[in-house]
Amino acid sequence: MKKVLIISYYFPPMGMGGVQRTAKFAKYLNLYDWQPYVLTVTPKLYLASDYCLLHEVENAGVKIYRTGTGELETNGHKVVKFKNDSNRKLLSNISQTFLIPDSKIFWKSKAIELASKIITENNIDMLYATAPPYTDFLIACELKEKFNIPLVIDYRDSWIDCPNNFYPTPLHKSKHKKMETAVLECADKVVTINDRIKELIHLRYPFVDDEKVSVIPQGFDPEDFEKHTSSANDKKMRISYSGSFLNYYTPKHFIDGLKLATEKLPELKSNIEACFIGTFPEQYREYINQQGLEEAVNIVGYVEHSVCTKYLAESDVLWMMINKSERSDLHSTGKLYEYFGANKPILACVPEGVARRSLNMHGAVILTEPDDAQAIADAILNYYEKFKAGNMPLPNEQVTGMYDRRRLAGKLANEFSALCKMEEVKA
Repeated sequence: MKKVLIISYYFPPMGMGGVQRTAKFAKYLNLYDWQPYVLTVTPKLYLASDYCLLHEVENAGVKIYRTGTGELETNGHKVVKFKNDSNRKLLSNISQTFLIPDSKIFWKSKAIELASKIITENNIDMLYATAPPYTDFLIACELKEKFNIPLVIDYRDSWIDCPNNFYPTPLHKSKHKKMETAVLECADKVVTINDRIKELIHLRYPFVDDEKVSVIPQGFDPEDFEKHTSSANDKKMRISYSGSFLNYYTPKHFIDGLKLATEKLPELKSNIEACFIGTFPEQYREYINQQGLEEAVNIVGYVEHSVCTKYLAESDVLWMMINKSERSDLHSTGKLYEYFGANKPILACVPEGVARRSLNMHGAVILTEPDDAQAIADAILNYYEKFKAGNMPLPNEQVTGMYDRRRLAGKLANEFSALCKMEEVKA
C-alpha cells in the first residue's frame, strides 16, 4: 500500500463545512490502496467542533499528526462565539492586509518540521495539500523541493479570484499572484472542485496545461444517511437549511418569501417548520420575530455532522441560497452535494453559475433568483401542495450517485497512482 501525506490546516475535531472534503477523502483512500497520513494542527480556537467526524476518520485507520501538543480532549479547544458578519469581515481584512497569503502563515515552519519527520520515518510516496488556507500549498511546495516527492494540490476555493479575499493595494494582489504562479509551477497535478475554477486557472496562467488540471467535485458520504429514517413527522412540512450565514449567504429573502407565503395561505404558518441547522446570526433571529414567524421557524444552531445529516434525512424539502455577488458563479457549496445525498426535493435560490448547472440535472428542484421573495413564496406553496397530496418529486439517483464520496476518493487515488507510474518511468 502506498502512502500519501495530506497537508490540511482544517481537520476534525474542527467542525463546519471546510473539513468535510478532506476528512472524507482520508476516510476512503485506503479502499484504493493508499494509506493517508494527515498533517494538521492541535486546534485551540475555532467556530465549531465535530468529534464524531474525528472518530469516523480515526476508525478508518487514518494516521493523524498534529503540530503543537497533539493532545485532544473533549474540551481541549475553545469554540469561539460567532461574530456578526461586519465585524468578522473587518478582522479578516485587517489580517489579509498584513499576513500573506493568509493568517495561517505562522504555522508553516512548524508544519514543515513535523512533515519532514513524517516523510523520513514513513517513506511517503505522495504529497497532497488542500486550500484554503493557501499556506498549505506553500508548505507542500517546500516539502516537494526538499524530498522530491510528487505533489497534488486541491483548490476547495479559487485563490486570486476568491470573493472572500481582500487586496488593499495592487501590490498585495501581485504578491498573491506570484505565490500562486510558483505553486502551480511546482505542483505535478492540480485538482479543483468545479469547472469554473479550472477555467480561471487556465485563463490567468496559460502555462498550465489542460491535462494538468482535473475536476473532482464536492460530494456526500452515503454512510451519513444510511442510518437515518426518511421523515420525522407527517404533519408539518419541514424545509431545512444546513450551514452558516457568512459572506454571500443570507436568510433574509427566504424569510421574506415565507412571510408572503403565510400571508397568502394562513394555515401554512402552523403546518410548516423552517429549520435552520448551523450558526445563526442574532440579527436574523430578531428579523424572524419582527415578521411574526416564530411559530414556523426552528433555529437548531450548530450540531455535529452526524446530527446534521439526521435533520436533512428527516426533512421534506431542503433550501439553499447563494447571493448574487462578484464571482458568485464560482460557488459550488458543499451543502449542495450533502443535499444530493439526502435524496430530497430542493428549493435553490442561486444565480447563474456552477451550482445552478449542477442543480439542473437533479430532477426534483425549484430554482429561483436568490433575492426574489415572491418566487420563493410561490415555491414554498408549490411544495406544500405536493406535500399535502403525498406527491413530492424524487431526485434522479443516477445523477446524485455521481457525487458519492467513495467514488470521488477513487478518482483522487487514480490521480495519485498515475503520478507514481510517471515517476517510475522517469526513474
